[in-house]
Amino acid sequence: MEARIRHTLSDVFDADVAQQATLDNLGGHASLRIYWRIHLPTDLEPPRAFPRGESTLMAMVLPEGVDPMASAEGNSSDAPRPRELPFVDVQRYLADIGLPVPSIDRVDMERGVLLLEDLGDELLEHAVIDAGDDDEALRDIYREAIDLLVRFQCSVRDAKQKGNTSTIAFDRRFDRELLLWELHHYLEWGLKARLGDDMIASVSDELGDCFRHLVDELVALPQTLVLRDYQSRNIMRKKNTWILIDFQDALVGPFVYDLVALLRDSYVHLTTSTVEVLVDHYIQRGRAKGLEWCGDADEVRRAFYLQTIQRKLKDAGRFVYIDREKNNASFLDYYGPSIQYVRGALEQLDDFDELTSILSNVETEFEA
Repeated sequence: MEARIRHTLSDVFDADVAQQATLDNLGGHASLRIYWRIHLPTDLEPPRAFPRGESTLMAMVLPEGVDPMASAEGNSSDAPRPRELPFVDVQRYLADIGLPVPSIDRVDMERGVLLLEDLGDELLEHAVIDAGDDDEALRDIYREAIDLLVRFQCSVRDAKQKGNTSTIAFDRRFDRELLLWELHHYLEWGLKARLGDDMIASVSDELGDCFRHLVDELVALPQTLVLRDYQSRNIMRKKNTWILIDFQDALVGPFVYDLVALLRDSYVHLTTSTVEVLVDHYIQRGRAKGLEWCGDADEVRRAFYLQTIQRKLKDAGRFVYIDREKNNASFLDYYGPSIQYVRGALEQLDDFDELTSILSNVETEFEA
């Protein structure tokens, strides 16, 4: 893998720079992509000067033997095959409409290496940890993230009104089939793989009916472009600016999807009262910026709870899948909290009693 990076560096700079550069493997979390920090030699001069005047770069290294155009998260069945790497396609669109994203310095698809702007090490998650027990400081951090989300949604709206939909993301969507597939991902891995077919055979049909009811409501919500994984490990701060870093799986989906991803993040626990305050902040900011779906606060809150159920059941199933199929058990600790988010959302809805009853009987983490 290091050799692939050095060959790409040699193309951008020269063989001496490529050889002298220091490479630090930063891993890839749940992704198959591996990230490396590149420390360039300190004596570069034009025309080999540092990009942006900075002495470090990031290398995104794509896995070998895996289709780089495919999404690990799944897409609608009628989505066209991308003509270029989705990360590159969506980054260009987001940059074009004025959103903060990392610069791309080189795309080397032959070797599966992208050279990117180094954003440093500060994740939103780190800022949350630094806030400690200061609830107001914590809420202020999330208000900034919500303001960026509203900015994103408004920028997409404005660009679309001008006819700018120049990204593969608009050709993909959270349609009924994909939303149901994610819920059945939970059924397959969160329930069947953990508990066995016999434990849930008697409720599978009823659970499927509940899932279809839920999805019917989600597909009826106002739709917009969603980033899909807008959460604490996918937002970074550089020079006091929050920057989007995970957007290659963007697609059209329910307007509330990214808000749920942010406030019901698997890696950060927010209290119910804090979530309520932050949902209200989203509504207020959205109204101020003319987002039409923010007109009815009660409808936004209901949409938030509905999407929480769908997203967190999917997440729970995904964590087991990653353990069983990818031999990575590091996400299993987040299974129980995800189910508790589902339970909390169901408590706010008065027309999903059957789903509540089924999960309370078969999901071992539901009453934890």
